[in-house]
Amino acid sequence: MRTKIAAFVLICAAASYWSAPARAQAPASPPMVSLNLDQAVQAALQNNLTYRSALADEKIAAAQVVQAASGRLPSLSVGYARQHTQSAGSFNIPTPNGTIKVPISATNYDSTNETLQWAIFTGGAVEAAVGQASAGYSAAQSRLQATRADVVRDTTNAYFQLIEARRSASIADQAVAVAQDDLKTAQELFAAGTAARADVLRQQVTLANAQVQQVQAGNAASLANARLANVLNIDLGSTIAATEPLEAATPAYQLDALLGGAHANRQELSAARQAVTIADDAVKAARAGTLPTVAVAVQNASLTPNFQNIPQPQLSETLSVTWKLFDGGLTHGKVAEATADVDKAKINLQQLENGVDLEVREAYFNYVAAQAQVAAARSARASADENLRVERIRYRSGVGTSLELSDALLANTQAQNQLVNSLANLRIALVALQRATGVL
Repeated sequence: MRTKIAAFVLICAAASYWSAPARAQAPASPPMVSLNLDQAVQAALQNNLTYRSALADEKIAAAQVVQAASGRLPSLSVGYARQHTQSAGSFNIPTPNGTIKVPISATNYDSTNETLQWAIFTGGAVEAAVGQASAGYSAAQSRLQATRADVVRDTTNAYFQLIEARRSASIADQAVAVAQDDLKTAQELFAAGTAARADVLRQQVTLANAQVQQVQAGNAASLANARLANVLNIDLGSTIAATEPLEAATPAYQLDALLGGAHANRQELSAARQAVTIADDAVKAARAGTLPTVAVAVQNASLTPNFQNIPQPQLSETLSVTWKLFDGGLTHGKVAEATADVDKAKINLQQLENGVDLEVREAYFNYVAAQAQVAAARSARASADENLRVERIRYRSGVGTSLELSDALLANTQAQNQLVNSLANLRIALVALQRATGVL
Protein backbone atom coordinates (compact mmCIF):
# COMPACT_ATOMS: atom_id res chain seq x y z
CA MET A 1 0.00 0.00 0.00
CA ARG A 2 2.79 2.38 0.91
CA THR A 3 4.52 1.58 -2.37
CA LYS A 4 1.43 2.51 -4.36
CA ILE A 5 1.05 5.78 -2.48
CA ALA A 6 4.70 6.69 -3.05
CA ALA A 7 4.39 5.92 -6.76
CA PHE A 8 1.26 8.11 -7.01
CA VAL A 9 3.04 11.02 -5.32
CA LEU A 10 5.99 10.73 -7.71
CA ILE A 11 3.67 10.68 -10.74
CA CYS A 12 1.80 13.77 -9.51
CA ALA A 13 5.03 15.62 -8.83
CA ALA A 14 6.37 14.81 -12.30
CA ALA A 15 3.12 15.90 -13.94
CA SER A 16 3.16 19.15 -11.98
CA TYR A 17 6.75 19.82 -13.02
CA TRP A 18 6.29 19.17 -16.74
CA SER A 19 2.95 21.03 -16.88
CA ALA A 20 4.62 24.28 -15.72
CA PRO A 21 7.06 25.32 -18.48
CA ALA A 22 7.23 28.82 -17.04
CA ARG A 23 9.48 27.49 -14.30
CA ALA A 24 12.20 26.83 -16.81
CA GLN A 25 12.20 30.53 -17.88
CA ALA A 26 13.75 33.02 -15.51
CA PRO A 27 11.95 36.38 -15.41
CA ALA A 28 13.63 39.08 -17.45
CA SER A 29 15.51 41.54 -15.30
CA PRO A 30 14.69 45.24 -15.78
CA PRO A 31 17.23 47.15 -17.88
CA MET A 32 19.96 49.23 -16.28
CA VAL A 33 20.52 52.70 -17.73
CA SER A 34 23.41 55.01 -16.79
CA LEU A 35 22.83 58.63 -17.82
CA ASN A 36 24.38 62.00 -17.18
CA LEU A 37 22.14 65.06 -17.48
CA ASP A 38 22.93 65.75 -21.14
CA GLN A 39 22.21 62.15 -22.09
CA ALA A 40 18.92 62.21 -20.20
CA VAL A 41 17.85 65.40 -21.98
CA GLN A 42 18.77 63.99 -25.40
CA ALA A 43 16.88 60.78 -24.66
CA ALA A 44 13.83 62.79 -23.63
CA LEU A 45 13.92 64.90 -26.79
CA GLN A 46 14.09 61.74 -28.87
CA ASN A 47 11.45 59.70 -27.05
CA ASN A 48 9.15 62.07 -25.18
CA LEU A 49 5.63 61.80 -26.59
CA THR A 50 4.71 65.44 -25.95
CA TYR A 51 7.71 66.66 -27.92
CA ARG A 52 7.07 64.21 -30.74
CA SER A 53 3.50 65.48 -30.94
CA ALA A 54 4.79 69.06 -31.24
CA LEU A 55 7.11 67.93 -34.05
CA ALA A 56 4.11 66.48 -35.87
CA ASP A 57 2.23 69.78 -35.43
CA GLU A 58 5.15 71.62 -37.03
CA LYS A 59 5.07 69.29 -40.03
CA ILE A 60 1.32 69.84 -40.37
CA ALA A 61 1.80 73.62 -40.33
CA ALA A 62 4.51 73.36 -42.99
CA ALA A 63 2.18 71.32 -45.20
CA GLN A 64 -0.53 73.95 -44.76
CA VAL A 65 1.83 76.60 -46.13
CA VAL A 66 2.33 74.50 -49.26
CA GLN A 67 -1.42 74.09 -49.61
CA ALA A 68 -2.09 77.82 -49.26
CA ALA A 69 0.66 78.76 -51.73
CA SER A 70 -0.86 76.48 -54.37
CA GLY A 71 -3.57 79.10 -54.94
CA ARG A 72 -0.98 81.38 -56.57
CA LEU A 73 -0.24 78.92 -59.37
CA PRO A 74 -2.35 77.57 -62.23
CA SER A 75 -3.70 74.05 -62.12
CA LEU A 76 -3.59 71.57 -64.97
CA SER A 77 -5.79 68.50 -65.19
CA VAL A 78 -6.23 65.80 -67.80
CA GLY A 79 -8.99 63.28 -68.26
CA TYR A 80 -9.82 60.27 -70.36
CA ALA A 81 -13.08 58.32 -70.70
CA ARG A 82 -14.25 55.40 -72.84
CA GLN A 83 -17.93 54.86 -73.43
CA HIS A 84 -19.67 51.88 -74.95
CA THR A 85 -23.25 51.79 -76.21
CA GLN A 86 -25.24 48.67 -76.94
CA SER A 87 -26.34 49.81 -80.36
CA ALA A 88 -25.16 52.46 -82.75
CA GLY A 89 -27.45 55.23 -83.95
CA SER A 90 -28.64 54.82 -87.52
CA PHE A 91 -31.43 55.60 -89.95
CA ASN A 92 -32.98 53.54 -92.70
CA ILE A 93 -33.24 54.54 -96.42
CA PRO A 94 -35.92 52.66 -98.36
CA THR A 95 -34.89 51.60 -101.86
CA PRO A 96 -36.54 49.47 -104.57
CA ASN A 97 -34.15 46.74 -103.64
CA GLY A 98 -34.85 46.98 -99.93
CA THR A 99 -33.95 49.12 -96.92
CA ILE A 100 -30.42 50.44 -96.49
CA LYS A 101 -29.30 50.97 -92.86
CA VAL A 102 -26.96 53.95 -92.53
CA PRO A 103 -25.04 54.22 -89.15
CA ILE A 104 -24.61 57.74 -87.78
CA SER A 105 -22.60 56.94 -84.62
CA ALA A 106 -20.24 54.36 -83.19
CA THR A 107 -20.71 52.00 -80.27
CA ASN A 108 -17.37 52.93 -78.64
CA TYR A 109 -16.33 56.47 -77.77
CA ASP A 110 -12.94 57.73 -76.59
CA SER A 111 -12.95 61.21 -75.05
CA THR A 112 -9.93 63.14 -73.76
CA ASN A 113 -9.62 66.59 -72.20
CA GLU A 114 -6.93 68.88 -70.83
CA THR A 115 -7.89 71.84 -68.67
CA LEU A 116 -5.70 74.72 -67.48
CA GLN A 117 -7.18 76.98 -64.77
CA TRP A 118 -5.67 80.04 -63.17
CA ALA A 119 -7.20 82.38 -60.64
CA ILE A 120 -5.60 85.63 -61.74
CA PHE A 121 -7.12 87.82 -59.01
CA THR A 122 -8.91 86.68 -55.86
CA GLY A 123 -9.30 89.98 -54.07
CA GLY A 124 -6.36 89.17 -51.78
CA ALA A 125 -7.87 85.92 -50.48
CA VAL A 126 -4.94 83.76 -51.62
CA GLU A 127 -2.35 86.19 -50.27
CA ALA A 128 -4.17 86.32 -46.94
CA ALA A 129 -4.36 82.52 -46.81
CA VAL A 130 -0.62 82.28 -47.47
CA GLY A 131 0.05 84.84 -44.77
CA GLN A 132 -2.11 82.94 -42.31
CA ALA A 133 -0.42 79.65 -43.11
CA SER A 134 3.07 81.17 -42.88
CA ALA A 135 2.25 82.78 -39.55
CA GLY A 136 0.77 79.49 -38.39
CA TYR A 137 3.98 77.71 -39.33
CA SER A 138 6.05 80.25 -37.40
CA ALA A 139 3.73 79.82 -34.43
CA ALA A 140 4.10 76.04 -34.65
CA GLN A 141 7.87 76.43 -34.64
CA SER A 142 7.63 78.68 -31.60
CA ARG A 143 5.41 76.19 -29.81
CA LEU A 144 7.84 73.42 -30.70
CA GLN A 145 10.71 75.35 -29.12
CA ALA A 146 8.58 76.09 -26.07
CA THR A 147 7.68 72.41 -25.77
CA ARG A 148 11.34 71.52 -26.12
CA ALA A 149 12.19 73.87 -23.24
CA ASP A 150 9.40 72.31 -21.16
CA VAL A 151 10.74 68.81 -21.84
CA VAL A 152 14.28 69.89 -20.90
CA ARG A 153 12.96 71.49 -17.70
CA ASP A 154 10.82 68.49 -16.75
CA THR A 155 13.65 66.09 -17.49
CA THR A 156 16.12 68.13 -15.44
CA ASN A 157 13.68 68.37 -12.54
CA ALA A 158 12.98 64.63 -12.57
CA TYR A 159 16.70 63.90 -12.90
CA PHE A 160 17.73 65.90 -9.84
CA GLN A 161 14.70 64.71 -7.88
CA LEU A 162 15.94 61.16 -8.49
CA ILE A 163 19.41 62.11 -7.23
CA GLU A 164 17.84 63.77 -4.20
CA ALA A 165 15.70 60.70 -3.47
CA ARG A 166 18.66 58.36 -3.82
CA ARG A 167 20.77 60.53 -1.53
CA SER A 168 17.94 60.63 1.01
CA ALA A 169 17.68 56.84 0.85
CA SER A 170 21.43 56.60 1.48
CA ILE A 171 21.10 58.96 4.45
CA ALA A 172 18.30 56.77 5.79
CA ASP A 173 20.54 53.71 5.45
CA GLN A 174 23.28 55.49 7.37
CA ALA A 175 20.81 56.49 10.09
CA VAL A 176 19.75 52.87 10.49
CA ALA A 177 23.40 51.79 10.79
CA VAL A 178 24.07 54.47 13.42
CA ALA A 179 20.91 53.53 15.33
CA GLN A 180 21.93 49.88 15.31
CA ASP A 181 25.37 50.78 16.64
CA ASP A 182 23.84 52.98 19.35
CA LEU A 183 21.44 50.18 20.33
CA LYS A 184 24.40 47.83 20.64
CA THR A 185 26.17 50.37 22.86
CA ALA A 186 23.06 50.75 25.04
CA GLN A 187 22.77 46.97 25.40
CA GLU A 188 26.44 46.72 26.38
CA LEU A 189 26.09 49.50 28.95
CA PHE A 190 22.92 47.90 30.33
CA ALA A 191 24.71 44.56 30.63
CA ALA A 192 27.55 46.30 32.49
CA GLY A 193 25.05 47.95 34.84
CA THR A 194 25.89 51.51 33.81
CA ALA A 195 22.68 52.18 31.84
CA ALA A 196 19.00 51.66 32.55
CA ARG A 197 16.73 49.35 30.59
CA ALA A 198 14.83 52.44 29.49
CA ASP A 199 17.92 53.47 27.49
CA VAL A 200 17.81 50.18 25.59
CA LEU A 201 14.10 50.56 24.91
CA ARG A 202 14.58 54.12 23.69
CA GLN A 203 17.32 53.06 21.29
CA GLN A 204 15.07 50.29 20.01
CA VAL A 205 12.38 52.86 19.28
CA THR A 206 14.96 55.08 17.57
CA LEU A 207 16.08 52.16 15.40
CA ALA A 208 12.49 51.25 14.52
CA ASN A 209 11.76 54.84 13.48
CA ALA A 210 14.94 54.92 11.39
CA GLN A 211 13.93 51.69 9.67
CA VAL A 212 10.50 53.12 8.83
CA GLN A 213 12.17 56.18 7.32
CA GLN A 214 14.50 53.85 5.43
CA VAL A 215 11.54 52.07 3.81
CA GLN A 216 9.85 55.37 2.98
CA ALA A 217 13.03 56.80 1.47
CA GLY A 218 13.55 53.66 -0.61
CA ASN A 219 9.99 53.86 -1.91
CA ALA A 220 10.45 57.53 -2.75
CA ALA A 221 13.62 56.72 -4.68
CA SER A 222 11.84 53.99 -6.66
CA LEU A 223 9.00 56.36 -7.48
CA ALA A 224 11.40 59.10 -8.55
CA ASN A 225 13.13 56.55 -10.80
CA ALA A 226 9.79 55.65 -12.41
CA ARG A 227 8.90 59.32 -12.92
CA LEU A 228 12.14 60.02 -14.76
CA ALA A 229 11.64 56.89 -16.86
CA ASN A 230 8.16 58.16 -17.73
CA VAL A 231 9.57 61.50 -18.89
CA LEU A 232 12.16 59.65 -20.97
CA ASN A 233 9.42 57.33 -22.30
CA ILE A 234 11.35 54.18 -21.46
CA ASP A 235 10.44 51.09 -19.48
CA LEU A 236 9.19 52.26 -16.07
CA GLY A 237 10.88 49.24 -14.54
CA SER A 238 14.29 50.43 -15.71
CA THR A 239 16.88 51.31 -13.09
CA ILE A 240 18.41 54.67 -13.96
CA ALA A 241 21.84 55.52 -12.61
CA ALA A 242 22.05 59.32 -12.51
CA THR A 243 25.75 60.17 -12.73
CA GLU A 244 25.49 63.98 -12.64
CA PRO A 245 26.85 65.56 -9.42
CA LEU A 246 24.26 67.34 -7.34
CA GLU A 247 26.68 70.05 -6.26
CA ALA A 248 27.53 72.57 -8.99
CA ALA A 249 28.54 76.20 -9.34
CA THR A 250 25.55 78.47 -9.88
CA PRO A 251 25.88 81.77 -11.78
CA ALA A 252 24.68 85.16 -10.55
CA TYR A 253 21.97 87.07 -12.45
CA GLN A 254 20.52 90.56 -12.54
CA LEU A 255 16.74 90.84 -12.55
CA ASP A 256 16.54 93.70 -15.07
CA ALA A 257 18.65 91.82 -17.60
CA LEU A 258 16.54 88.70 -17.13
CA LEU A 259 13.30 90.59 -17.72
CA GLY A 260 14.59 92.14 -20.93
CA GLY A 261 15.90 88.85 -22.24
CA ALA A 262 12.69 86.97 -21.47
CA HIS A 263 10.55 89.19 -23.72
CA ALA A 264 13.02 88.61 -26.55
CA ASN A 265 13.61 84.90 -26.04
CA ARG A 266 10.36 83.34 -24.87
CA GLN A 267 8.92 81.26 -27.67
CA GLU A 268 5.38 81.57 -26.28
CA LEU A 269 5.55 85.32 -26.82
CA SER A 270 6.72 84.75 -30.38
CA ALA A 271 3.77 82.44 -30.97
CA ALA A 272 1.39 85.01 -29.50
CA ARG A 273 2.77 87.68 -31.81
CA GLN A 274 2.27 85.32 -34.73
CA ALA A 275 -1.31 84.85 -33.57
CA VAL A 276 -1.86 88.59 -34.01
CA THR A 277 -0.45 88.36 -37.54
CA ILE A 278 -2.72 85.42 -38.31
CA ALA A 279 -5.72 87.39 -37.08
CA ASP A 280 -4.74 90.37 -39.25
CA ASP A 281 -4.51 88.13 -42.31
CA ALA A 282 -7.90 86.66 -41.46
CA VAL A 283 -9.36 90.18 -41.70
CA LYS A 284 -7.82 90.58 -45.15
CA ALA A 285 -9.23 87.23 -46.22
CA ALA A 286 -12.69 88.20 -44.99
CA ARG A 287 -12.58 91.54 -46.82
CA ALA A 288 -11.64 89.73 -50.05
CA GLY A 289 -15.29 88.70 -50.22
CA THR A 290 -16.22 92.27 -51.18
CA LEU A 291 -13.97 92.26 -54.26
CA PRO A 292 -14.38 90.54 -57.64
CA THR A 293 -12.41 87.46 -58.66
CA VAL A 294 -10.89 86.94 -62.09
CA ALA A 295 -10.05 83.52 -63.50
CA VAL A 296 -9.01 82.11 -66.85
CA ALA A 297 -9.51 78.56 -68.10
CA VAL A 298 -8.24 76.86 -71.25
CA GLN A 299 -9.73 73.48 -72.17
CA ASN A 300 -8.92 71.13 -74.97
CA ALA A 301 -11.37 68.24 -75.46
CA SER A 302 -11.98 65.75 -78.19
CA LEU A 303 -14.46 62.95 -78.83
CA THR A 304 -13.45 60.06 -81.09
CA PRO A 305 -15.49 59.22 -83.05
CA ASN A 306 -18.62 61.30 -83.20
CA PHE A 307 -19.64 60.28 -86.67
CA GLN A 308 -18.09 57.13 -87.95
CA ASN A 309 -14.28 57.50 -87.55
CA ILE A 310 -14.50 61.32 -87.47
CA PRO A 311 -12.83 62.90 -84.40
CA GLN A 312 -14.14 66.22 -83.08
CA PRO A 313 -11.51 68.29 -81.25
CA GLN A 314 -12.75 71.19 -79.14
CA LEU A 315 -10.49 73.98 -77.83
CA SER A 316 -12.08 76.63 -75.63
CA GLU A 317 -10.83 79.61 -73.64
CA THR A 318 -12.83 81.12 -70.80
CA LEU A 319 -12.24 84.39 -68.95
CA SER A 320 -14.57 84.76 -65.99
CA VAL A 321 -15.17 87.64 -63.62
CA THR A 322 -17.26 87.01 -60.51
CA TRP A 323 -18.38 89.74 -58.16
CA LYS A 324 -20.76 89.01 -55.34
CA LEU A 325 -22.64 92.28 -54.95
CA PHE A 326 -24.91 91.22 -52.09
CA ASP A 327 -24.68 88.26 -49.72
CA GLY A 328 -27.11 89.26 -47.01
CA GLY A 329 -24.38 90.65 -44.73
CA LEU A 330 -22.32 87.43 -44.63
CA THR A 331 -19.06 89.10 -45.63
CA HIS A 332 -19.66 92.03 -43.29
CA GLY A 333 -20.18 89.60 -40.41
CA LYS A 334 -16.99 87.72 -41.25
CA VAL A 335 -15.01 90.97 -41.31
CA ALA A 336 -16.45 92.01 -37.95
CA GLU A 337 -15.62 88.61 -36.44
CA ALA A 338 -12.07 88.67 -37.79
CA THR A 339 -11.53 92.20 -36.46
CA ALA A 340 -12.68 91.11 -33.01
CA ASP A 341 -10.26 88.17 -33.21
CA VAL A 342 -7.42 90.66 -33.81
CA ASP A 343 -8.38 92.56 -30.65
CA LYS A 344 -8.54 89.30 -28.69
CA ALA A 345 -5.15 88.16 -29.99
CA LYS A 346 -3.61 91.46 -28.87
CA ILE A 347 -5.19 91.10 -25.43
CA ASN A 348 -3.84 87.55 -25.14
CA LEU A 349 -0.40 88.80 -26.10
CA GLN A 350 -0.52 91.47 -23.41
CA GLN A 351 -1.67 88.94 -20.81
CA LEU A 352 1.14 86.58 -21.77
CA GLU A 353 3.73 89.37 -21.56
CA ASN A 354 2.52 90.23 -18.06
CA GLY A 355 2.56 86.54 -17.11
CA VAL A 356 6.12 86.11 -18.39
CA ASP A 357 7.24 89.14 -16.42
CA LEU A 358 5.71 87.71 -13.25
CA GLU A 359 7.13 84.25 -13.92
CA VAL A 360 10.66 85.65 -14.32
CA ARG A 361 10.41 87.62 -11.09
CA GLU A 362 9.12 84.59 -9.18
CA ALA A 363 11.81 82.30 -10.61
CA TYR A 364 14.53 84.85 -9.83
CA PHE A 365 13.49 85.31 -6.21
CA ASN A 366 13.16 81.52 -5.76
CA TYR A 367 16.65 81.10 -7.18
CA VAL A 368 18.13 83.67 -4.80
CA ALA A 369 16.32 82.07 -1.87
CA ALA A 370 17.58 78.61 -2.92
CA GLN A 371 21.18 79.88 -2.89
CA ALA A 372 20.71 81.21 0.64
CA GLN A 373 19.05 77.95 1.67
CA VAL A 374 22.07 75.93 0.53
CA ALA A 375 24.43 78.09 2.59
CA ALA A 376 22.23 77.73 5.67
CA ALA A 377 21.86 73.98 5.15
CA ARG A 378 25.63 73.51 4.93
CA SER A 379 26.08 75.25 8.28
CA ALA A 380 23.28 73.23 9.86
CA ARG A 381 24.78 69.99 8.53
CA ALA A 382 28.21 70.78 9.97
CA SER A 383 26.67 71.66 13.33
CA ALA A 384 24.53 68.50 13.39
CA ASP A 385 27.49 66.28 12.50
CA GLU A 386 29.55 67.70 15.33
CA ASN A 387 26.65 67.49 17.78
CA LEU A 388 26.05 63.82 16.94
CA ARG A 389 29.74 63.03 17.33
CA VAL A 390 29.86 64.68 20.75
CA GLU A 391 26.63 63.06 21.98
CA ARG A 392 27.83 59.58 21.01
CA ILE A 393 31.07 60.14 22.93
CA ARG A 394 29.17 61.51 25.94
CA TYR A 395 26.73 58.59 25.95
CA ARG A 396 29.49 55.99 25.76
CA SER A 397 31.27 57.79 28.58
CA GLY A 398 28.14 57.66 30.72
CA VAL A 399 27.73 61.43 30.76
CA GLY A 400 24.99 61.85 28.13
CA THR A 401 21.50 60.33 28.02
CA SER A 402 19.83 58.11 25.44
CA LEU A 403 17.29 60.85 24.79
CA GLU A 404 20.03 63.31 23.88
CA LEU A 405 21.62 60.69 21.63
CA SER A 406 18.32 59.94 19.85
CA ASP A 407 17.63 63.63 19.37
CA ALA A 408 21.11 64.17 17.97
CA LEU A 409 20.69 61.33 15.48
CA LEU A 410 17.31 62.67 14.36
CA ALA A 411 18.68 66.20 14.01
CA ASN A 412 21.65 64.93 12.02
CA THR A 413 19.44 62.94 9.64
CA GLN A 414 17.19 65.95 9.14
CA ALA A 415 20.18 68.23 8.51
CA GLN A 416 21.61 65.87 5.90
CA ASN A 417 18.26 65.59 4.15
CA GLN A 418 17.83 69.35 4.29
CA LEU A 419 21.20 69.89 2.61
CA VAL A 420 20.41 67.38 -0.13
CA ASN A 421 16.98 68.94 -0.60
CA SER A 422 18.41 72.45 -0.79
CA LEU A 423 21.04 71.40 -3.35
CA ALA A 424 18.42 69.75 -5.53
CA ASN A 425 16.10 72.75 -5.15
CA LEU A 426 18.91 75.05 -6.25
CA ARG A 427 19.49 73.07 -9.44
CA ILE A 428 15.75 72.95 -10.10
CA ALA A 429 15.40 76.68 -9.36
CA LEU A 430 18.18 77.42 -11.84
CA VAL A 431 16.41 75.43 -14.54
CA ALA A 432 13.11 77.17 -13.74
CA LEU A 433 14.83 80.55 -14.08
CA GLN A 434 16.40 79.57 -17.39
CA ARG A 435 13.01 78.33 -18.62
CA ALA A 436 11.30 81.55 -17.54
CA THR A 437 13.84 83.67 -19.39
CA GLY A 438 13.72 81.54 -22.53
CA VAL A 439 17.38 80.48 -22.56
CA LEU A 440 16.92 76.81 -21.60
